[in-house]
Amino acid sequence: MARATTEETTSRIDQLQGLLLAGEPNTACLEFARQQWGISRAQGYKLLKRAWAQIKADVDKTGIDREEMLAWSIQTLMAAAGQAMKQKNPGAVVSCVRQLDWMTGLGVNSTVTHRTRF
Repeated sequence: MARATTEETTSRIDQLQGLLLAGEPNTACLEFARQQWGISRAQGYKLLKRAWAQIKADVDKTGIDREEMLAWSIQTLMAAAGQAMKQKNPGAVVSCVRQLDWMTGLGVNSTVTHRTRF
């Protein structure tokens, strides 16, 4: 198979970036790349890595204040947890709380260095 041109590679990275931003998991993006362009898994990973780097660069260029973004995310998750409680959806409540724990590092898992299971 012929090697992709710079334009083709750029187009492929842009397509993968679009899939990632649409919420597709890495594995689905890799499968898409392999079927669409007939490339190896290793080459797919390289393109995927470049797509993630491009997303990061785009976010960094915007000058987003990370503390402001964190505050907005916390408020949104708290509102979602409240809505889930009103709807009597414990799974969604747990999911929101787990995400808040991960984002803020305030939970038991962030302070315990070693846990033993009984």
